[in-house]
Amino acid sequence: MSANIYNNPSFSDTPYGLKLQQTITSSGSVTIPSNIKRVYAVCIGGGGSGGSSAQAGGGGGAGAFSAGWTYATNTCTVGSGGATVTGGASNGNPGGATIYGMVIAGGGAAGRGTSTAQAAGIMGGAGGGGNVDTATGRAGTASGISYTGAPSAAAGTNVGYGGGGGTGNSGTTAAPGAGGAGVSGGGGGGGNSTTAGNAATGGAGGQGLIGGGGGSAFNSGASPTGITTGGAGGAGDKFAGGTGSGSGTNTVGAGGGGGGFIAVGGNASGNTGGTGGDGGGGGGGANNSGTSGAGGNGVLYLYY
Repeated sequence: MSANIYNNPSFSDTPYGLKLQQTITSSGSVTIPSNIKRVYAVCIGGGGSGGSSAQAGGGGGAGAFSAGWTYATNTCTVGSGGATVTGGASNGNPGGATIYGMVIAGGGAAGRGTSTAQAAGIMGGAGGGGNVDTATGRAGTASGISYTGAPSAAAGTNVGYGGGGGTGNSGTTAAPGAGGAGVSGGGGGGGNSTTAGNAATGGAGGQGLIGGGGGSAFNSGASPTGITTGGAGGAGDKFAGGTGSGSGTNTVGAGGGGGGFIAVGGNASGNTGGTGGDGGGGGGGANNSGTSGAGGNGVLYLYY
């Protein structure tokens, strides 16, 4: 007799015979029955928060997804989402890793609020962070290599296990890069139009199982009259990303939070970025001394 996994409506990358026994949302002790020697763990890392800039900041990358068999252990680490930042030229914060036994899911990379060179992607397969606007078009953060060895994606809009962060952009018309797609989406780049009347937009967060945060937008032209809109958060597999803010003659536009593994991404409001969805969505970037969006917290599922 053969079995078809696609006929199982509750299939979630786990073999037949297993049942979801515990959903854990904070670090600490874990109680496993004494007769259970190994479990199937699904780890979701925390999302990175967006950057905040006097002009336009990048969105945070989504936390990683990792799953596999491991020995049973009585402790766990559940990654928190990256904390918000406020004020110009402030980089966001990376999300924390979620770890159970031999299974690890890295936290999403931080969005950038400065145009300095990007740090290497975080180990664990998470999405890369988006960069702040910059006349040189500096790329965002590369994604991390999965703990299983799946390759990372370079910065920009490359597709990989984790999406790379989007490129920031400033100039006559802001055209920043979107975050790369992947299991974990990358953060969108920030955009700044330097000419009055032209549109200023933020890069969208990368889509994936978990979405990256959108980048923010700014119009620094004299008497700005162009439409200014932050980038939308990337859509997750099941949950939508948040919308970016700003329109009409507004000079600020924050990015939306990325769709999480178990919740939607938050919408941006004014110059405050949207929070990533619970389960690791990246937080949206903020601008003009606003507040960036926090990354969504991670989660751990244990099957046995």
